[in-house]
Amino acid sequence: MRRHRIKNKKIIGWLLLLPITIWLVCFALAPMLYGLRLSFYNARINNINNPDFIGFGNYIKLFQSADFGASLLWSLRFAVIATLIQMVLGVLIAQLFNRNFPGKSAAITLFLLPMVISPFLMGTMFRLLFNEFVGPIAYLLSGITGTTAMLGVAFVNSTILGADAINRTPFVFINVYSAMQGVSQELIEASKVDGANAFQRLMHVTFPLISSILWVTFLEKLLASFLIFELVFALSAGGPGSFTQGISIYIYRRAFQRSDYGMASAASFTLAIMLLIPSLYLVKRMLKGIK
Repeated sequence: MRRHRIKNKKIIGWLLLLPITIWLVCFALAPMLYGLRLSFYNARINNINNPDFIGFGNYIKLFQSADFGASLLWSLRFAVIATLIQMVLGVLIAQLFNRNFPGKSAAITLFLLPMVISPFLMGTMFRLLFNEFVGPIAYLLSGITGTTAMLGVAFVNSTILGADAINRTPFVFINVYSAMQGVSQELIEASKVDGANAFQRLMHVTFPLISSILWVTFLEKLLASFLIFELVFALSAGGPGSFTQGISIYIYRRAFQRSDYGMASAASFTLAIMLLIPSLYLVKRMLKGIK
């Protein structure tokens, strides 16, 4: 009787997993395998039904492409700078809020609002605000920058970094703030008695206790910033020219502007392999934190 119940539970468990398994096979695994197949073909819009097999030709062309290398470099540079800015801001603001003061709940709610705005909408808003001809922010900053062309070569990277910081710093803040709330107040009070100032308490008491959360947040932000697409696409579309063309914009242009699906697939799988190790490490740290 007991074995029969265990068997029924296993069957029910498999049946409950069946819908998500079917969904993953149809909408994740099948497209991924199809994309992997395309990466070995010269697949374009005019021969997509009968593409020419070229083996590793797309991968060879990809690593010989200066455009691909420049896109990787832009993404890496942007990811490092954006992540450092957002981590510093997130930690400082979390430390600021890690105390009681009137209106704290309302202030946290207001600060978290940009996080619920989609990156594409944030990019569109910044594109209007920093428009060279009608943008109010561009006009106000022209007294400092000497130009209203905030989406030109000189300032477009700074504009993208600013938009991304406003959109994504609340994510860092809420992670760090939640971790800080879990730090024992007895340890903080004991360090105060020992004569530690606010900076020393942060560096030698708080940081060691929340280091795992900081590291996971840093890695997640680094990967997300490296793959940024929606905000850049809405704000600059990778321009002027290819000046802000990250790796995601490069793949988009290859696939949907040049209709070079084979090369776009090769770039996608190359990127996936490059990000596999840090992604697995991030998952491992997250699972370790859960345990």
